[in-house]
Amino acid sequence: MFGKWLLAPLLACVLTPVLAAESINVANWNDYIDPEVLKDFTKETGIVVNYRTYDDDQEVYNMLKAGTQLDVVMPSTDNFGRLIRENMLRPVDVGSLPGFAEMDPIVLLRLKPHDPERKYGMPYLWGNVGLAVNVPAVEAALGKPVPRSWSLLFDRDTLDKLQSCGVTLLDSSNDVMGTLAHYQGKSLADASSGEVRHALDYLASLWPKYRYADSERYIEDIRSGAVCVSMAWEGDARSASKANPQVKFILPEEGAEIFMDVVAVPATVRNLDGARAFLQYMLRPDVALKIARFTQYHSPNLKAQKQLKDNGELHEEEAGHTMNKFTYQMPRRDIQQRIEDAWRKLQGQ
Repeated sequence: MFGKWLLAPLLACVLTPVLAAESINVANWNDYIDPEVLKDFTKETGIVVNYRTYDDDQEVYNMLKAGTQLDVVMPSTDNFGRLIRENMLRPVDVGSLPGFAEMDPIVLLRLKPHDPERKYGMPYLWGNVGLAVNVPAVEAALGKPVPRSWSLLFDRDTLDKLQSCGVTLLDSSNDVMGTLAHYQGKSLADASSGEVRHALDYLASLWPKYRYADSERYIEDIRSGAVCVSMAWEGDARSASKANPQVKFILPEEGAEIFMDVVAVPATVRNLDGARAFLQYMLRPDVALKIARFTQYHSPNLKAQKQLKDNGELHEEEAGHTMNKFTYQMPRRDIQQRIEDAWRKLQGQ
């Protein structure tokens, strides 16, 4: 599925003067920016933001591979190195942009293996993959307190008990398979073909027990009580919890995957100056703070982090880089292709 184009929201008051002005095409994950940021950027610069969304890394890869006209994209670190290697991103020397010095050095370390000279991308937001759980519904189904464990997703007997109230996965083969491998005490980075085949067979045997795999639909379903357990990106889970206090975000004791997304410029950029202006705007602490508050994800901007902490808005456990966190480890190319093919088959594509 290709993303949805939207004119930058809430621009009615400035449409007349800027429609004839320059514009940029920006693609980002769904629900992943404060619309006010786009509005304010246009007010300050006169640059209209044609904004579209996507639901997974493969989608943005396909857009760039097909030559879709984009000026700014926000790929995950899972995809960032691949886009650089395949010459799909343009070097823009992000490390020299004003405000880059405020980037968290620990977060920057996660980008270094892909972009050691800081040419191609800068951190946007980061967070954890965990579980959004409707606590009363799960306790009723299990007959015991909710375990802080990936067994809620990957243990056959547990799934049998939860199937009636609804369990969902993210539509992300990387997150699902990386987490399943970790739960089974392995890493995709050094897994053999046989181990990956066994894991895929196991996932296929569990598949009928899941309500669906989707990275957007679950947000409303876990909030409304239509499902009781969802593999979830942190910000989505926190938004659901705000609307429904019965929903809690859980980091499993076996460990939670940390993800990070990057702001980058495609090689086919049409408006390079506009793209650089957008990147520079995103580096401002006040902008980073707005985005973090709206999305409920963690900002890499040190000044924004400090303000969130001073205001008691920082979730200490989730914001930490502890030993029970792990990152997705890309497998060999042939194994990655096998996983992608198996995922499409599971999804019925």
